[in-house]
Amino acid sequence: MTRPRPEAPPGRFYAFGRDATGRYHFDPRTLPDKVELIGAGGVGGKARGLIFVMDHLQRGGKLTTYQHLLRFPDSTILTTDVFDDFMEENRLGDVVEAGCLQRIPLEEVGVQIVRGRFPDRWREKLIPLVERETRPLVVRSSSIMEDNPDHSFAGIYLSNFLANRGPLEKRLDDLVYAIKRVFASTFHVNARAYRKRHGLDWRKEKMAVLIQNMIGSQYSHGLFYPLVGGVAFSRNYYPWTPRLSIEDGIVRLVVGTGTRAVGREYARVFSPRLPGLRPEGSDVTAIVRFSQETVDVLDLAQGELTQRRLNKLDNPLLKDICSIVGPDGTLLNPVSTTAMVASEDRLVASFTRLIEGTSLMPFTPLVRELLTSLEVLLEYPVDIEFAVDFSSSEASTEETPLLYLLQVRPIGNRPEHRRIRTPDVPVERLVLEARGVLGNGIRKDVHDLVLVEPSAYRWDKAYEIARTVGRVNQRLEEEGAPYILLGPGRWASSNPQQGVPVQYNEISRASVIVEMSTESFAPELSYGTHFYADMVTSGVLYLPFHEKEGDHLNRGLLSAQNVVYRDDFVTHYAVPAGLDVYVDGEGGKGIIVLRG
Repeated sequence: MTRPRPEAPPGRFYAFGRDATGRYHFDPRTLPDKVELIGAGGVGGKARGLIFVMDHLQRGGKLTTYQHLLRFPDSTILTTDVFDDFMEENRLGDVVEAGCLQRIPLEEVGVQIVRGRFPDRWREKLIPLVERETRPLVVRSSSIMEDNPDHSFAGIYLSNFLANRGPLEKRLDDLVYAIKRVFASTFHVNARAYRKRHGLDWRKEKMAVLIQNMIGSQYSHGLFYPLVGGVAFSRNYYPWTPRLSIEDGIVRLVVGTGTRAVGREYARVFSPRLPGLRPEGSDVTAIVRFSQETVDVLDLAQGELTQRRLNKLDNPLLKDICSIVGPDGTLLNPVSTTAMVASEDRLVASFTRLIEGTSLMPFTPLVRELLTSLEVLLEYPVDIEFAVDFSSSEASTEETPLLYLLQVRPIGNRPEHRRIRTPDVPVERLVLEARGVLGNGIRKDVHDLVLVEPSAYRWDKAYEIARTVGRVNQRLEEEGAPYILLGPGRWASSNPQQGVPVQYNEISRASVIVEMSTESFAPELSYGTHFYADMVTSGVLYLPFHEKEGDHLNRGLLSAQNVVYRDDFVTHYAVPAGLDVYVDGEGGKGIIVLRG
């Protein structure tokens, strides 16, 4: 009996590398230059996206008139049969099943995977890579479930940065350890929560691994990083002004590694069509507040990512992308390279010269054309990750910065683009009203609401608060109940002074997220982050809430609802009548109403 071929999304991208069984395999002899396979299994969605684009270019395809500035890192892919062999030889199948069925903690599953013995035959296959590659490395996940555009898995699995320093045996050990950590992330609590939310079977997940040379240069203090890292989307589902459309796309830039571009940290956000139009508007105070000042860099001596303040990097090239905050709070352009070295001035990453002109490189036209062409090529909206190299030997030879494409993947179209009309409701049924909302959509008959009251929030208790929210989320997940989540600042921020530092699995059942502004906390939809990507693909509705600007939360109406749980910081309300949520981004209004 012939097994039915698994269905795949339509289009040339999803036919690329797909065999008669529905699996994705590649002949090593047909791979693009700079790509190597170890194993004969699947390569996963992340690796396949890169191979597809590189293959298109190698066959004479064109993506941009600035193609001479486009580069790719050297990539080695460990296919899924390495993962399968590792799991089988260490007899980890029963352990994984026990963890995924919640008979043992998933943390214990991760510990046992990392302790597992890496098969000798695959370890030996890594030796030539370690012998020839002395640059820092990035070890990235590339799961087969990332093959679907409706499941972004953004930020769910692990990436590791390696200094790749020392004797060959040590560097090989470090690489194997990093690979096992990526394997372990396949069954992390966040991965389990994501698969459960989207109805995906953990038994069908397999992990390939993408090993790339890290893009960047070594600068002062033994720090390695790209001068610019970033992400870009060909669609912007939350345009912040009527002057922008969904199709205009969005870019998010940081100094240093792209970890801060995809996390809920401050970055420069702009549209490639109108790069000078900021989400913060023209308010200099807001621009400074939302500008990056802390950078993620690889410390070569310590062998791990670390953080540095911009003005402690002692890097003269910062003059091209940074501004100085003057004593009166205004932004000033550096007058010389010496202003960037050992300066005590407060620096913020503005990127004005890079994105609003072409004197450094035609960055914005390049990204704009790249997003448009990639969307046509893949036949889907796309999400890319990139780094801009200013000072490597190749960039110096070319006498221009170079843009390295690190990741290309399709993202699903958000289904709700129609205009949402918010109904007129009696004030006594209006739970929340917010202006300046983004996106659009409707959620009806939601019976649970979780509130972290901003006035009660304490950042020194932030992780305790996050775990409490997680326990409430778990109960609601077990009941299959979506809920509305309200709290101060940025949900899922890594900095508790910016918002509640929950992990994905701790808010995975939230279908509506409200970020509340106070004097201490400022919500700002982190366009282009993992948080943003999941809201797009999961259809989560988002409402920024600014009480001082007239937005209103009816706490009296909430207090009349049933309290399921309450402590000093977190309250879980059950609403027997149910709540309806309307978000009208075009009209700039969002409401939560008690059903009549």
